[in-house]
Amino acid sequence: MGESVMTFEEIRALQAETAKQMAENAKKSAEIDVKIDKLTVDIDKMREELGNIGHNNGLVAEEIVYHSLNKNMTFAGIEFDSIDKGVTREKKLPDGKKVKGEYDVVLHNGTSVAIIEVKHRVGRESLTRLIEMQLPRFRQIFPQYKDFKMYLGLGGMSFEKGVEEEARRQGIATLMLSGDAVEINDKDVKAW
Repeated sequence: MGESVMTFEEIRALQAETAKQMAENAKKSAEIDVKIDKLTVDIDKMREELGNIGHNNGLVAEEIVYHSLNKNMTFAGIEFDSIDKGVTREKKLPDGKKVKGEYDVVLHNGTSVAIIEVKHRVGRESLTRLIEMQLPRFRQIFPQYKDFKMYLGLGGMSFEKGVEEEARRQGIATLMLSGDAVEINDKDVKAW
């Protein structure tokens, strides 16, 4: 078989066709990029909305726990004189560093303080955070309570598997929300 040789006109036609296909591909690629950008924005909006739903569910849970405890101001068999919700405070330490604490519900009287952390769904990290970060930070930020007995509670609409039992083993009360009712399990609560 003989080799086929392209003429100058055929090469020009092939180049023109290739250029046309490349332009079409570039246009399609640009359209895909626009669609991907729009999809990314839509996904980000959806994430934000879902985050807001979770945040709002957490706020609802806090309100239910607050109102339930506010009815008789008793927790762990102790009567409290006052209750606060959404307590936030920042304090400058002697070394110049600032510490900030946020507490969902705080009960106090002349000798005791109860700190209740409330989540929509309580996970192991909430338990760890309450013990290892929030309690020590509370003592730093509110030195007037340094000699008070501290009691801890975790409240939520649901608990990850094993978290409720682990909290009670460590002497932390659990507050399970069911509709507008709160079931408080504080029989094994210890002072910290």
